[in-house]
Amino acid sequence: MSKQFCNDFKNDVLFKYLLYDDLDPDCIFMLKLFIENILNIKCHQITVLNPDLNPKDKDMVLDIKVKTTNGDIIDIEMQNSTFSKSHYCRFQQYGATLLASQKEKGKDYTETAHPVYQIIFIDDIDKDNLKLIDTYRSINDEGMVEKYNLTTRSYVQLPYINIIRKQKGLKRMTGIELALYIFKNGIDNDIIGLTDQGVISIMKKKLEKFNEEAKLRDMYYKRDLNRAANESEKQEIYEKGLAEGETKGELKRTINLIEARYGIREEKWVLSLNEKQLKAIDKIIFEEIVYKKFKQRIDEISE
Repeated sequence: MSKQFCNDFKNDVLFKYLLYDDLDPDCIFMLKLFIENILNIKCHQITVLNPDLNPKDKDMVLDIKVKTTNGDIIDIEMQNSTFSKSHYCRFQQYGATLLASQKEKGKDYTETAHPVYQIIFIDDIDKDNLKLIDTYRSINDEGMVEKYNLTTRSYVQLPYINIIRKQKGLKRMTGIELALYIFKNGIDNDIIGLTDQGVISIMKKKLEKFNEEAKLRDMYYKRDLNRAANESEKQEIYEKGLAEGETKGELKRTINLIEARYGIREEKWVLSLNEKQLKAIDKIIFEEIVYKKFKQRIDEISE
């Protein structure tokens, strides 16, 4: 097991450790800090529905699901990646799943349907929505929120906190802004100098306790390794796709070129050619007027 100090709250093992225990006053303080400041919901009591820190599989999202005293469901997750179509779809589908899972057989919808809120911390900024907190609800064409709206989703765009830091300076930042700054940048030297901030004290204490547990550190590094492997695999697939796309585009261009020159579309023949033959086409096609002679010269080229 690694002896290295774990300090990145964007790792979802450490992130969940900060919030998972509803019997720990520090966890409750941080949960209320995020819920009340991001969603503008006052919550007197919070119950964590999924306190398990150990992921059941390597790709499982370590989110925190909480329930308030009036039954509202709030899901909080850290996404240490960038925005993508896949992520947007997953976030929306998961929100719909949380809502649908409340239905109980034999009971009216009004009895079981409680609002679902999602807080998604993400290490990216949507260029079309340059703000720290970007919130979505069901609205009509005039911008009015639907009556009895049941789903609200807030993206907390972590890189934007550095813009706020430049505008305000650390000493003037609020408790939640400091927490988000630590999410993005860690507990750096500038943060350590702010000794009078309760948020900083809690996050620093949580970090120290986390690093005292070898099992937790091991889980932390396994998550980091798994994420790195996934990113590497995605990059490999992306590059392979680009290469295949370029090859397919080149073959299509060659087929179209032959058709434009001779009025014959030879897809099957072109696909059977080797790399050396394909490269020769661009030269020979302008040397031979007759298609039969052109094709014969290409066929005579060996590897």
